[in-house]
Amino acid sequence: MADSRLLVVLSYQLAGGGANRIDLYQWTSDCARPSLAGSYDFGRRPPHEFYLWRQPGGARTLLFVTMFSGGAGDLQVIDATTPSHPALAGTWTPPRGLLHSISVSDDGRRAFLSLWRGGLLVADASQFTAGASNPQLSLLTPAASALPPLAGGNVHSAVQLPGRNLVLITDERYPPACPYGPARLVDVSDPAHLRAVATLAAPENDPAACRSAVTGTYTSHNPTIVGDLAFVTWYSSGLQVFDVGNPAQPARLAEFRAQGTTPGAVDPQLGVTPTMTWTYPIVRDGLIYVADINQGLYVLRYQGQHQEQVAQVAFAEGNSNLTAAVPSPSPSASPSAAPNATLHPGSRTAAASGQPVATVALIVVGLLLLVVVGILAATRLSRRRS
Repeated sequence: MADSRLLVVLSYQLAGGGANRIDLYQWTSDCARPSLAGSYDFGRRPPHEFYLWRQPGGARTLLFVTMFSGGAGDLQVIDATTPSHPALAGTWTPPRGLLHSISVSDDGRRAFLSLWRGGLLVADASQFTAGASNPQLSLLTPAASALPPLAGGNVHSAVQLPGRNLVLITDERYPPACPYGPARLVDVSDPAHLRAVATLAAPENDPAACRSAVTGTYTSHNPTIVGDLAFVTWYSSGLQVFDVGNPAQPARLAEFRAQGTTPGAVDPQLGVTPTMTWTYPIVRDGLIYVADINQGLYVLRYQGQHQEQVAQVAFAEGNSNLTAAVPSPSPSASPSAAPNATLHPGSRTAAASGQPVATVALIVVGLLLLVVVGILAATRLSRRRS
């Protein structure tokens, strides 16, 4: 969180090594030199993901941590309002499935629960966000009425479309999973009766295409939504961009497949494609930051339908409610020059699916190669999927 100069880092053990904790760092004038402010230790139980929720106005900061274990207290909510003293605000046990991910509406009232093969549930999170004693989630979707995953799939992540009663859910499947997992739009206006309204797919989600493709992981993973645009990481299918303005008829607009570097090692679970894009995209000041397991960190610029909506966002990321608009310029302010940009030669647009792409592009404006293959070996096991 740049405005409060706070960095949150989650660590978890694999194969008996490492720590199960959250560390909070802060900095003063130099963000490259953060210092440890406080930590929360989960003991022997490994966390899996967290959703950062900050109360409008910044009075409270909560970390909704999912354990993805299927055990009691699969949700652990950490109050990080005072970074030097993070504390457990409460726990909650889902009635079914394994709690892989959670997201919370901006106002803190609704939680969207991704329960892997247990499906999607919506709950009331206001006891946690209001600071009630002994808080609990209250299900708004009866457990028996959870939106089920597609055959052979799961519900990995769920992110609300800003200001709308719609949620985008993803479906992570590993090889040999042909067909691989698409994304779906779900109507949550009646949380007791969730209804999938459309499917979002990359070219290789077509069984014929994935059967003929090189071995890879052509599956949806993590979404960030800006206005009418959904930016979804798709592993071997790269970064996919969809127009979700009309939820009944979403349209695939563009894609970017990072490639060019041959990694020294690959995760054998994932296949051999050079592209393995998987993080929640971060949109900051009109640029899109996304990490690829094999290729590193890319900085992209989107040009096409609704590009003005991206330009109006100072920050957006699917794993927090920290979305902020670009401040209106003062009358005397002059526009800043755009960075030089070129179309990356390894990228592809939506031409493979026969959709119009004349005015759509993802343009690389910067590239930082990271040592992520070694990190990958320390963050994944064959029995642990994220």
